[in-house]
Amino acid sequence: MPEKLKTNHVDHICIAVKDVKEAEKDYTQAFGWEVAYRYVDAPEKIRVTGFMVGPTAIEVMEDLDGTGEVAKFIQRSGEGVMLISYNVDNCEESLEKLKKNNVKLIDQKPRYFAEHKRNFAFIHPKATHGILTEIIDGKYQV
Repeated sequence: MPEKLKTNHVDHICIAVKDVKEAEKDYTQAFGWEVAYRYVDAPEKIRVTGFMVGPTAIEVMEDLDGTGEVAKFIQRSGEGVMLISYNVDNCEESLEKLKKNNVKLIDQKPRYFAEHKRNFAFIHPKATHGILTEIIDGKYQV
């Protein structure tokens, strides 16, 4: 029997968009949400706007130069949900549990998101029926 992975809540959902400014305007208009944060992650080639919905962030993200994973996703699937992230107490321990459960992983060790002081790791979409899945520890520094 697989070991249960303890998750606290859905940490964030990433929506791949062609134009983050347009998406930001649309989400603000539709829901009346205020922007909680914006950032550019050059190594990942993304520009992100985040909205907080309770403890969960809804992130709209665009590719910076047309060559990153967001651009590839949009080319393959169109705009839409690209990633679901689950908050865990300890990313490294959770990753070890996933390994014991024989889950196909992208990351064998956690990555560190210095800007937000959080550890995260990706689960391969083949393990979760086509959705890129992430585990992440810590809280947003908003």
